[in-house]
Amino acid sequence: MQKRRETVYSLGLDLGGTNVKGAVIDTEGRIISQVEEATPPGKEVKEIVVCLADMIERLASEHPEIIGVGLGSPGILDAERKIIRASPNFPSWSNVPLIELIARYIKLPLILENDANCFALAEHRWGAGRGCRHLLALTIGTGIGGGIIIDGELYRGSTGAGGELGHISIDMNGPKCSCGSYGCIERYIGSRWFVEAARQKLSDSSINSPKDVNILSSAGNHAAADFIAKQGELLGIACVSLINIFDPQAIIIGGGIAELGDPFFRGIRHSVNERSYLKLASEVKILPADLGTKAGALGAAALGFEAGRIK
Repeated sequence: MQKRRETVYSLGLDLGGTNVKGAVIDTEGRIISQVEEATPPGKEVKEIVVCLADMIERLASEHPEIIGVGLGSPGILDAERKIIRASPNFPSWSNVPLIELIARYIKLPLILENDANCFALAEHRWGAGRGCRHLLALTIGTGIGGGIIIDGELYRGSTGAGGELGHISIDMNGPKCSCGSYGCIERYIGSRWFVEAARQKLSDSSINSPKDVNILSSAGNHAAADFIAKQGELLGIACVSLINIFDPQAIIIGGGIAELGDPFFRGIRHSVNERSYLKLASEVKILPADLGTKAGALGAAALGFEAGRIK
């Protein structure tokens, strides 16, 4: 008689500058429970640790089947040493041993990962990239986060800081980026700079978000639609370099700007078709993400199974 498999869950946490999202999932990626709370406004390490520990403890008491916890955080991480070296959402943090601090309160196995890597992993397993062995993922908000899946596995680099795809330069003489380089794609497509460019190009100071430009485009404003397409072409130039280096099956694009829709994706594809090796360009799928704002927590939860020795 075949032994019945024990039910096990994992908990994923997505630590953002505004909110902390949590998702309890089963081994098939089905969400059992979700929570969302405001990130402590002071953003001090101790406050964040207490917030995360309380959330883990509460969810673990409600779901004793949880065997591991994955935590996705923005910034430059040293995954092996389990520290956050620096984070744009928490500017005062430097070499914070976040997992070690949480483990003082929580006995479950814990794993730390970059939030964009969690996004990539979730889209690979359960989203738009399902079935692809080789893919790249870009999540576009204030900045651009990236994740790389090679032969079905998350690529982290030698120190765990790999995948900073938003800092590919498309113009060596372009504007200075916060990373210290010049002409990074983030400096053009990140929402702050997108809005600045839109106000200038469309002569409309009332534009406050990419969504405002999308509303104009959807209402028949041809200049707005053209602007969105041109921004897509800029991102497409960065995608060309990624395609030529990695030869992926797909590039998955998420975040608020990815919701700009067809004009944006047509612009990306135009640059890719114009600039890539023809065979590579024609075979790469360029797709909007499927999982929305829950992707970060889902990907972190996938790693929670890894922490609990289940893949």
